[in-house]
Amino acid sequence: MTTLEEPIAFPSLDLNRTTQPQAEPSELVWKGDTLKWIGIGNLNCSAFKVLAPEAYRSLRAHVISFAQSGKYASQTWFMAIAAIHRSLAAHPTREFDLGWIVNAITRPGFHSRKSTIVSFFMYWHDRYPHAITSDALQFLVRSLPKRKRTSKVLSDDPEESWLTDLEYDALIRCTWDNYDRGHTGTQITLMRLLSLQYARRPIQIAQLKIGDFRDDPATGASSSERRIHFPGAKDQGAKQNFRDSKEEVHPVADHLWDLFQIQKQDVKALFEQQLGSPLTEPELKQLPAFTSGKQIDQAINTLSEHYRANWRARLDHRLFHLEDVKVSRVLKWATNTLGDYSKQGKPTPPLSHRTGRPIRVNATRMRHTRARQLARLGTTKHVLSFWLGHTSEKSLAAYYNDPAEVARQINDAMKGALAPIAMAFTGRLLDDESQATRANDPESTLEFAAQRDLKNVGKCGKHSFCSTTSVPIPCYRCKMFEPLVYAPHEEVLYALVKRQTEEDAMIKIGGARKLLAPIDLGPDIRAVQACIARCNARKAELEANHD
Repeated sequence: MTTLEEPIAFPSLDLNRTTQPQAEPSELVWKGDTLKWIGIGNLNCSAFKVLAPEAYRSLRAHVISFAQSGKYASQTWFMAIAAIHRSLAAHPTREFDLGWIVNAITRPGFHSRKSTIVSFFMYWHDRYPHAITSDALQFLVRSLPKRKRTSKVLSDDPEESWLTDLEYDALIRCTWDNYDRGHTGTQITLMRLLSLQYARRPIQIAQLKIGDFRDDPATGASSSERRIHFPGAKDQGAKQNFRDSKEEVHPVADHLWDLFQIQKQDVKALFEQQLGSPLTEPELKQLPAFTSGKQIDQAINTLSEHYRANWRARLDHRLFHLEDVKVSRVLKWATNTLGDYSKQGKPTPPLSHRTGRPIRVNATRMRHTRARQLARLGTTKHVLSFWLGHTSEKSLAAYYNDPAEVARQINDAMKGALAPIAMAFTGRLLDDESQATRANDPESTLEFAAQRDLKNVGKCGKHSFCSTTSVPIPCYRCKMFEPLVYAPHEEVLYALVKRQTEEDAMIKIGGARKLLAPIDLGPDIRAVQACIARCNARKAELEANHD
């Protein structure tokens, strides 16, 4: 019990406990009339000053808050604000009214970004009613959307649509040849090979970290356990900021893993040169897979000056990563260096057999190519959608519309019903060669090469030139083929099945330097099987009559 003379003891209070944590400086700041996107670029917004002073102040504030809302990727809203600024510079006005909108909507750059621009004006108008006049906003919302262009992948343009297998192979050979000759370093080579193998977007390659290349320690260094975890892109529902989409995981082939180990040591050396001390393993995993000395210097300066941060404690920051536009230039074969482009000659991709000119390469075209290659391997649409990093099969429409896929679906549905019809077209069986339509014509004999010996399998009853180039296998599907009952058709079937098995096992995603369009011998195999069945039935009939 205390007395009045005794001081009351109060518990000690932490006066800083309820204070708000200090927020990290925004990556978007106004410096005068310039909107600075830290580490990315600057946008001169001086034309906005023609607006009424209050509207101008409100615009500056809401540009920042709209960007921080996370509805759009940074580059998307940045380009939309730039389009609004260019339109205002071309048609100055003190307010965004109907007259201004009518002129702005005719500008291709403005119109192509209409969806983002509408979202911004609606966001701003909800918070500041004088942002845009009501009739102007209604006109903007109701105006026709951008006309969809014909999909490049469907155009069959030899410089826009997917690459042929010959062009794809040529790019791979040229990439390795440039590396072997010292024309490109490990970093450039690995970027291009990752694009050729996985067809990821430039931003996904740019955002890769050392730690995204993983080897399961539980099972040792088996290549089957090696994985690459690409950061997602355009993930619906994500905040669209640095590496906030779901990961896309793929196996890594030995040659890519080995090349990555060299790149890993190069990146480690660059950072340790700046640090002046060795990196720990956890620090190493935070580093970007692709960067440059200049990029590291700029990141250190920005982290120290703008963010007031200890840069060694922020090795995972986006600023250490290359900008996706630089990666895009590499994938387009526009440069062989990440330094001064003016001092480096432009690399030359291999020539296209279709155009006779260097192959035009970009990340989108590579996605079209890989989607088509995988589809022709028999990859189902939902698996292909997952491989491409899409959340819906509908997204495939932009990359894939291969008639061969439709043909496969029809074939799978109808092959059971069509099998008897196909067998009905099998040619007449011959007990011996004297029964052949062209019995006395030596050129009608069809032979099969087996273990360096030519074995007679039947006769051709057609007098005109046959256009097939791989005789006699297609002959089993021809109604003019007259197979011999006692010919070694089982050897033909064995050779076909063996070849098909080799084709199916040849290519595994992530397991080879290239991916070839497979050979489908299924129709030939079924035709030979039908022939064997008919020959066996005829043999049984002949043996029964002989008895």
